[in-house]
Amino acid sequence: MVEIEARADIAEALRLRNPRERVGPLDVLKGVSPTEHRGAPSAAPPSALQAARPARDTWYEIDLQAIRHNYRQLRAQLPAGVKIFACLKRNAYGCGAGHVAEALAAEGAYGFAVASLPDAIAIRERGVVRPILLYPGPLPGSAPVIEALDLTITVSSLAELELWRAALPGLCIFVKCDLGFFRAGATPGEIGGLLASARASARVEVQGLYAHLSELPGSPPSDALTQFARLRRIVRDAEAAGTLPPIVMLSSTEGVLRYPEMDFDAVDPGALFIGMPETDSPVRQVSLRPALTAISTSLVAIKHIDASLEPVPELPGFRSGMTIGVLGMGWGDGYPRRVPPNAEVLVRNRRAPILPPAHLEHLRVDLTHVPEARFGDRALLLGRQGGEVITLEDLAAQWGTDIVGLHADLRDHIPRVYV
Repeated sequence: MVEIEARADIAEALRLRNPRERVGPLDVLKGVSPTEHRGAPSAAPPSALQAARPARDTWYEIDLQAIRHNYRQLRAQLPAGVKIFACLKRNAYGCGAGHVAEALAAEGAYGFAVASLPDAIAIRERGVVRPILLYPGPLPGSAPVIEALDLTITVSSLAELELWRAALPGLCIFVKCDLGFFRAGATPGEIGGLLASARASARVEVQGLYAHLSELPGSPPSDALTQFARLRRIVRDAEAAGTLPPIVMLSSTEGVLRYPEMDFDAVDPGALFIGMPETDSPVRQVSLRPALTAISTSLVAIKHIDASLEPVPELPGFRSGMTIGVLGMGWGDGYPRRVPPNAEVLVRNRRAPILPPAHLEHLRVDLTHVPEARFGDRALLLGRQGGEVITLEDLAAQWGTDIVGLHADLRDHIPRVYV
């Protein structure tokens, strides 16, 4: 089954909580009250034409079955009591947080973790009601949306705790500890006091304690073991003080594959579900499939360069008598600003060179050796046509990045086709 991504009326997220009120999270942020919005007409449904194809002839193809397969691969490796919070930050690595969460919820994921409110809203819009942990990012000014969507926030200090308590009448939190990542989180010396203060407040429900292993460049493997030992001491001290939350969580993708002893009560991998193991030396062996299977665009123009256009630009790949095609995708759509050397696209089951320079919404391609190419033909920057294939590894190498970086460059305005 193929499903075209369509953004529903944002108000659906709040109608999950109160079907009589048509007020959405973004309305709350703009100061629109439920009483002002009540009785307003709902958004018109997409037309049959919009539902039949993407809004433009460039799209990403996302394999939801691969995502579900990857989840099952991990679930089979974990003890039954270990919960999975699927980390879907950066719009599920560009694959669409709402649709990915819906697929993982169907597989039994306990909850989700995101760093931005739009990702949380997208998950709720798909009807997913599992817990959502907000990593550091949203501020107390977003309290009405957080309350309406039943989100759990991260607290890293006493100052944060007090500001959130003032913003929300009832507070559900995970406390974060910094074990050596030098990012968000209370230090090991501060964490005990923060847990105690949160536990002492009648309006605060401390649902969990979590940390992330350091990803700083040059960190030796021994750092992970040192950080693990720190967290174990924190857990032991909190248990003795009666302030230990019900969930302790440490491992993301690399940690859950390399260090089974660090499972604790829950894990929060993310890249794993998209098909990226993020480690070359896993202890847990999983067979992952890529979620991003194609980046597709179309030929929006074709022309033969005749003598009337000469002189030909003195740019790599340009020559008299060539045939040029124009792709409906450019650097504004996530393609590199500078066309990489040896960049290619698949047209009519053949490889065709991409020519510099890149433009905001267009690229040139040399079609001289693809004479059968026609206006409207599909062109693949990633994927398979006939016997030719451009893999994620190929594309990442072309673009001078890695696969995680490639996913981070996927643009949210490009439609996604789910298969």
